[in-house]
Amino acid sequence: MSVYNKGMAEKVLQFDEKVLLGELNNLEKVLLPRASYISLNKAVFDARIRLQDEAKNRFKRVSGFTLSQFKYEKPVSKGKTLEASVFIPPRVAKGHAPSKYLAPQIYGGMAYRTRFQRALEQSQRYIGRDSKPILGADKIMSPVVKISPRRYSTITGQMRGTSKPKDKRYFYMGDKSVRKSGYKKGIYMRQNKKLKFILKEIDTPSFSGKFKFFDYAKDEIKRSFKKNLLEQLKRTWSSCKGSV
Repeated sequence: MSVYNKGMAEKVLQFDEKVLLGELNNLEKVLLPRASYISLNKAVFDARIRLQDEAKNRFKRVSGFTLSQFKYEKPVSKGKTLEASVFIPPRVAKGHAPSKYLAPQIYGGMAYRTRFQRALEQSQRYIGRDSKPILGADKIMSPVVKISPRRYSTITGQMRGTSKPKDKRYFYMGDKSVRKSGYKKGIYMRQNKKLKFILKEIDTPSFSGKFKFFDYAKDEIKRSFKKNLLEQLKRTWSSCKGSV
């Protein structure tokens, strides 16, 4: 019986029922497959909840979307082996693969550069005074307010000069713009002759890999599986004795 993780890398956790339970009698051997399935299904579900809880406790800001990307697959039989998985999707239909932007938190390294960040590195024409690309490879734009995917697309278009609305106009303030104004470097929106700070330019953060994805999943699966397997066998054994 094994539990594996997929999405970024795989680690296998194997269980031997004889080690967990000792020698089994004939009835227990008959009851074991169903008890194992129920227990393993509960174990990967519990691991998913544990990962979500750890993310809430360890990240300063975590979105509902990120929490929903901790997923599990129900057990399936492969020969004499029962397999289930806890994972982060390696790809999504739209947007950024969760496994990519969470990888630095798990393995360590520089923050993942989104398409928006890369687009600003290539923006030669934009609304503003500075004559160089908005972002260098060592900088990112950190949101000051909540920004929807559609709004990111709008900002990118305006930074490239493909859209120039009269109101709700986004523009970049770089070194030259903020030197005497007292504003912070970043992207602002002008609406009704007022400025609103939208994205702050900061150094690309580096992470130490503090989110121990595999350790959290492994610990929870081991704890939950053993606990639930013993409970399932005990419950089923009592039911069988009561029906005799």
